[in-house]
Amino acid sequence: MLAVLSGGTGTPKLLQGIARLLQPEDLSVIVNTAEDIEVSGLHVAPDLDSVMYSLAGIVNEGTWYGIRGDTFACHELLGILGERELLRIGDRDRAVKLRRTLLLKRGEVLSEATRELCKSLAVRANVMPMSDDRVQTHIETKPGTLSFHKFWVVRRGKDKVKGVSFKGVENAKPAPGVLEAIEKAKAILIGPSNPVTSIGPILAIEEIREAVVQNRERVLAVSPIVGNAAISGPAGALMQGLGYEVSPLGVARMYEGVVGTLVLDRSDEGHARAVEELGINTALADLFMPDLSSRIRLAREVLSLAGVRRGVVARGTNEE
Repeated sequence: MLAVLSGGTGTPKLLQGIARLLQPEDLSVIVNTAEDIEVSGLHVAPDLDSVMYSLAGIVNEGTWYGIRGDTFACHELLGILGERELLRIGDRDRAVKLRRTLLLKRGEVLSEATRELCKSLAVRANVMPMSDDRVQTHIETKPGTLSFHKFWVVRRGKDKVKGVSFKGVENAKPAPGVLEAIEKAKAILIGPSNPVTSIGPILAIEEIREAVVQNRERVLAVSPIVGNAAISGPAGALMQGLGYEVSPLGVARMYEGVVGTLVLDRSDEGHARAVEELGINTALADLFMPDLSSRIRLAREVLSLAGVRRGVVARGTNEE
């Protein structure tokens, strides 16, 4: 079994490749929910949706948010009627979010609602929220404290970051099945998602972090930074705001004591020695994933490094 820690952009791309190389029952994905938000009465879980849609083969690959080919009649009419939504939600995407909201109102918790949605979308991998408890990402900036979406979607990440906090994380418990997935996994993969606000909240849940650290030798992370820039999203600005250099070495310092191996882009081989001085092994690969073939190629390399072969986890053998 492979357990993956995921945010909503870089890791879902890699998951598309992994899903073509592993049996669904061998894949568990633990997803950040600290960016969940209410929009027009709907429980919006951006990262969960991106992971589900990617595994279902329906994600909008232009944005890695929402459903491919969706329409926006409801969103546009709401605007005409004077209801300005923070996020642009497509019509089919809205139906998924409405179904989640109704399930939660009927008494189900987020992990239960996620299983229902995955079943309806024919996603057979085990997709789990990091917690059923509410955790909210707050970005401290010079103008004041902002939610993640106000910082990134509304203000385009232009404000200088002074700090990041996760409200409620001190009381959050892992969702059912999360610790079991980590403990039973033969390999744990931290995907190339934002280490601050995508992976950070997951590892900020004490019991999850402890479970990952206890299995550190089996933890492999893929760098979301190539050179001195994030492959996508606000990771660079957030890392810089927290005092980390925007580089693979900065990523390594954030994951020090947590991961056993960090996969760097081949162009960043010059950082390998400094990363290894932190006690983290390094490997090199082409980390850009512009199309499905490149996602499968990187997935194959990552699974090989993790000891995974043809849908089963290799146990002390290098044989295919």
